[in-house]
Amino acid sequence: MPELGVLIVDDEPMAAQLHRMFVEGTPGFVVTGVAYSGEEAVEMMTSEPPDVVLLDLQLPGISGIDVLRMLRTRLGNEVDVIAVTADRRARSIDQMRMLGVAHYLAKPFSVRELRTQLRSVARVRTALASRQSFDGQADIDGVIHNGFVEIGASVARPDDPTEQDILAGHPLDALRELADRRIADHGHSVDFTLHTLADTLHVSARQLQRAYARADRAVQDAIRDHRVGVAAMLILGAERLTMTEVARRSGFSCVRTMRRAFQEVHGVPPARWRAMQTHAAKEPESRRKTDRTRPGRGE
Repeated sequence: MPELGVLIVDDEPMAAQLHRMFVEGTPGFVVTGVAYSGEEAVEMMTSEPPDVVLLDLQLPGISGIDVLRMLRTRLGNEVDVIAVTADRRARSIDQMRMLGVAHYLAKPFSVRELRTQLRSVARVRTALASRQSFDGQADIDGVIHNGFVEIGASVARPDDPTEQDILAGHPLDALRELADRRIADHGHSVDFTLHTLADTLHVSARQLQRAYARADRAVQDAIRDHRVGVAAMLILGAERLTMTEVARRSGFSCVRTMRRAFQEVHGVPPARWRAMQTHAAKEPESRRKTDRTRPGRGE
């Protein structure tokens, strides 16, 4: 299945950039655009309809609810929406359900939770695209259940490969997918290593390395990338943490190791990366101010 395009809508520039980074780090998804207001979101959705919208409901001007209504009016149900909000009221959630929201992410949410929702959307789309019809109610329920129902702790999570997944594809690919989930959950612990990961999955380290080699990656690189992502979230977060504290919380043994990992992933050290992201976050506002003062605009 081709990559699914995601439009990110959030009026907080730093939050939008973090969401962009996490979506782009999820295999099978690509960010088609970032909108910082409801008006901008409607314009971008109309000109280039995405497959998925990660929609913050608390927007200035046109609200997220109004954006959602316009989306359904103009594009129907072709676009999946993941609603992002701090509103946990049952009435609000029911309103989202009535407007066809695929998932509801309550702030604050983790990277793992966001990726879980994205993958569930992809699973249902893949199941529907590969079928012309269903054999019966049990067949239909299986698709919906596997895609959208959160399963209890005693059963495999929706992201975990099932026996059917293994039969449908290469077992090492399923193993790598499962390992990715373990890394997302525990990779920011300083004690988390290739060998502890292999032990939790009841496979040898060599088998795990073979699984990642099929994707031209190394297990250590997957762990490093996760830790860099966690560190980036902490660096841009509301807390003003020291680099030493950021390194500790993201699983690096020291600041030097974190600096080297950032250099490998982003091409710049953490402090420089933070300055670049801060500058990029200010650009949308400065661009809007320039547009408002540009001669002839609105005439």
